[in-house]
Amino acid sequence: MREPAPGPRGPQGSAAGESWPADLLPPPFADGGQPGLLDVLRPLVTAPRPGRDLVVLLDGVGADLLQQHRALTPTLRRLEPQIERVRTVSPSTTSSAMVSLHTGLAPLEHGVLGYLTYDPRTGAALNQLTGAPGTDPREWMPLATLAESGTRRAVQVGPKKHAGSHLSGVAYRGWEFVGHGRTDRVETVRSALHRAGPDGLVHLHVDDVDHAGHRYGVDSEQWRTALAEVDGVLGTLLRRLPRGTRLHVTADHGMVDTSPEHTTDLAEHPGLMRLVHEVTGEARALALHAVPGDGAGEELAASVEALLEERALVLSRERLLGSGMLGPVGLELSERVAGRLPDVMVLSRGRWSVDDFSRRPDTARAMVGVHGSLTAAECWVPLLRTEI
Repeated sequence: MREPAPGPRGPQGSAAGESWPADLLPPPFADGGQPGLLDVLRPLVTAPRPGRDLVVLLDGVGADLLQQHRALTPTLRRLEPQIERVRTVSPSTTSSAMVSLHTGLAPLEHGVLGYLTYDPRTGAALNQLTGAPGTDPREWMPLATLAESGTRRAVQVGPKKHAGSHLSGVAYRGWEFVGHGRTDRVETVRSALHRAGPDGLVHLHVDDVDHAGHRYGVDSEQWRTALAEVDGVLGTLLRRLPRGTRLHVTADHGMVDTSPEHTTDLAEHPGLMRLVHEVTGEARALALHAVPGDGAGEELAASVEALLEERALVLSRERLLGSGMLGPVGLELSERVAGRLPDVMVLSRGRWSVDDFSRRPDTARAMVGVHGSLTAAECWVPLLRTEI
């Protein structure tokens, strides 16, 4: 797997703060940088070459995890010389990454700022995968997707449960959606390529590894089995796709394992939570929205930092915007996105996770594999480009 060129060392200047933890990567837009994920799909739409393209998104398969478990992936191991490591966006989570992939825009531009994003119209968190009644995906993210702006016929092949979802309405506009099951993915992709035509574009979303990681962890037999099965799907695709098809394989994020011993529940700290109006994001990239009042955000940031100490990097809104975390520094914010920004962002370090679990379903606390922060295991994703 090819290593990327050296990137920015970390955010500079007083707005970003004077120090950055060595165990966290620099923000993806620091020092004028840009995560490579934004350029995976864009050239296939804006400057297409004659012929077919298939983009496969391996949900949750980070580059570090792939390298550590290369014995389980003979197909990808054989293609290692053609695989490079690129950065995903921050937060390193499916909703933000998928919208960035399909728009070529930073989260600070498209406005999907995490798994749960604050909706200033309701004053509550909005789940970016499922949405909520009365929320129009096109109004939530009105900017054009790459597929909407392009001229190629584009077919999205995803899990059947994604049909008509909020995320599909935000990210996949301009794509024809075709649902797949675990046993018919290859045939569904072959049919989609035929449907898209000789110069068409097909995108396959495979989420088996992500689900296994969340439930059992990346150090589990279930996770290893899922990774091996996904590699087998890629091997079958390579054998059965039309000759000349260009294959692009990437991921939205990686993952780390947490545990009850590495979990901080903010609900157990009522003195701090009196400063909190709403909690969005997720346990590795928590976003806190302060109660109204002068200085409430600053007081909240100081209180969270004092509580968590070395367990997390705590960023005020000013430092968040000045770091290049969510988008280019100095980007002019739309009113739509500005109202969604948190007062405090909490980026977990090591294996720690932080949340107010009183606001979450029981499944959230039970998650073993988590993601969203800036560790290498969460942020580096593979990018393979090859021709069949």
